[in-house]
Amino acid sequence: MAVMSRRRVIQLVLVGVVVFLVAPRLSWNLPGGLEKLGLQQSPAAVAVACWAAAVAAWAYAVSRPRPVYLVDLSGYVAGASHEASRAKTIAHFGRCGRFSDESMAFQKRMLERSGLGEQTHFPASLISVPVDMCLRTAREESHAVIFGVVDDLLRRARVAGGDVGVLIFNSSLLSPTPSFTSLIANRYGMRRDVVSHNLSGMGCSAGIIAIDLAKRLLQVHGLYVNLS
Repeated sequence: MAVMSRRRVIQLVLVGVVVFLVAPRLSWNLPGGLEKLGLQQSPAAVAVACWAAAVAAWAYAVSRPRPVYLVDLSGYVAGASHEASRAKTIAHFGRCGRFSDESMAFQKRMLERSGLGEQTHFPASLISVPVDMCLRTAREESHAVIFGVVDDLLRRARVAGGDVGVLIFNSSLLSPTPSFTSLIANRYGMRRDVVSHNLSGMGCSAGIIAIDLAKRLLQVHGLYVNLS
């Protein structure tokens, strides 16, 4: 069973108070046709009827789902030094000497079927010689992407970090401690009561989950700015 929020209870009480104060005055000006109903001699009945109508209208208004809009979006574009074709990538992995023939065959199939184009940008840790896959390079890559995207998005939307009420972050693999949401909230001076969710280890499909979560949170919390 749904529990009515404190804000809605206060709104309902205020509606009732206003109706009970205004309705008795209006009852004296009712058309003569309503005298047969006995309402002109009963201001309380008029107040109750008006209150019931007001509550019904209020309940209908608050029960409708709040619309959620995408105001702006931003994507990170790496430099030309990160660009590589599929053939160049496979050749580079082969020169590293860290992958077996079976692993190389799997990576080739994955690159061909995953939809990656001939101008895909890869992390520097994967296309460097030798391959440098460690926590340090993973953090450097994450910071470059996250800060680049958030800086651009806040600038284009003309929104300050303190105006953000909902923060959702999704990372397919890397999940450091402290979390990325803590990193973003502290860097951009977000409010202490920001609603944050850090999704990780769920693969690329978590992007759809994050969008749905953002929509639901905005419908619940009302007029908040969401950053996801």
